[in-house]
Amino acid sequence: MSAPNPIVGLGGRTDHIATVPHLDPARLQLSPEEGSVLALVGRVERIDAVLSRSSLGEARTIAVLLALRAKGAIVPARVVQRAAPAAPAVDAAMAEEVDLEPEQKRDIIEMERSLDGMDHHAVLGVARGASPQEVKQAYYNASRRFHPDRYFGKNLGSFRARLERIFKRLTDAHNALSRQEPPRAPATPPPAARPSTPPPVARTVSSGGFAAVSPSAAPGARPPSGSFATVPPAAAPPPEDAESEARRAERQARFARHPYMARSHKLTELIARGRAATARGDFERAYQDFNHVLGLDPKNREVAQLLVEARRKHDLTRAQAEVERGQELEMRGDFAGAQAAYKLAVSLNADNPEAAFQAARVGRELAQDPQEVLKLAQRAVELKPGRADYQLLLAQLLLVAGQKKQAKHHFEDVLRLDPDNADARAGLKKLRWTFT
Repeated sequence: MSAPNPIVGLGGRTDHIATVPHLDPARLQLSPEEGSVLALVGRVERIDAVLSRSSLGEARTIAVLLALRAKGAIVPARVVQRAAPAAPAVDAAMAEEVDLEPEQKRDIIEMERSLDGMDHHAVLGVARGASPQEVKQAYYNASRRFHPDRYFGKNLGSFRARLERIFKRLTDAHNALSRQEPPRAPATPPPAARPSTPPPVARTVSSGGFAAVSPSAAPGARPPSGSFATVPPAAAPPPEDAESEARRAERQARFARHPYMARSHKLTELIARGRAATARGDFERAYQDFNHVLGLDPKNREVAQLLVEARRKHDLTRAQAEVERGQELEMRGDFAGAQAAYKLAVSLNADNPEAAFQAARVGRELAQDPQEVLKLAQRAVELKPGRADYQLLLAQLLLVAGQKKQAKHHFEDVLRLDPDNADARAGLKKLRWTFT
């Protein structure tokens, strides 16, 4: 059972969270704060333990954990206590909320865990000495189970990286065990059908010293009259027969089915789809497609830049959506949920003044860390100093913190923006004896 006062998006404070297996932090482009909190999570850890060990403060640590959850770096974990005194068994992957049935999850996890101990034959499930046809059929059968495109459009979470690793290993095994087809007989006539010796050639030297060559029908044939003898045009090559054309078409079709060509076609398709998603504003779809490309082609710098831009635009869009969600939760009386949404918006877009202001305002109402709340209010004013309500909140927080000179300055800014603001006048009234 979860502890009271659950954290929206994470769970109870005594619940566990785990780092996604085989996570590559470099691909997620984590901030220093996110990297430090992820290190505290380790393989698996209780939420309250992470909060107590973090040097960022509880409020900021919660915001960073929510950002890590949004990026797919951590997931809720279920810890099963064994009867014998031993370390708890972590089943984070099976508990991950993705669009897969439990049997599918188990099949993928077991296959991935077995890869390191398998050779090429074991990976494909074929006997040693298997024919190329048997290798090919085994590869196709395995692809129907583990090809990532089988789950196109589904939320796979960490299972996408597992499937990509399995399918790459299947492809490597197929390429290693497949033998090259024996060469086909040439389409040209056999040597016996050709003349054994070239026809006799007559040479003629003209008066100008130039030689010309022409076939001679019979020995002693005379060259044509004139200063130069001419060379008759070479005979055109015979047209290819239908059998040769069919062989060429079959080779081209086989080449198109080669795993390398299929991979190249897949990369081109994903890049085009990602660009189209970016153009229509579906940045989450674009991020998924570009991230998939980098998983197949990690050295593609162009796609790496597209991924960064898609992530930036996705975060901006998501941050605004979280602000709106926080306002809806606040209207329903769920202030803790609203605060979590506002903080997530700040972590996604530190330049969103409304997110910072709302997080500071609700944080003050919930009596959260005063220093964290004050920093959020200061950030809102830095980004948008022309808002009287931003200035007022900051002035009130500074007054409570004992920073009277700064509070007076911001109360005066409020009155410059809104001369009839009663709260600002009341604040200055409290300070009048200090500055007489």
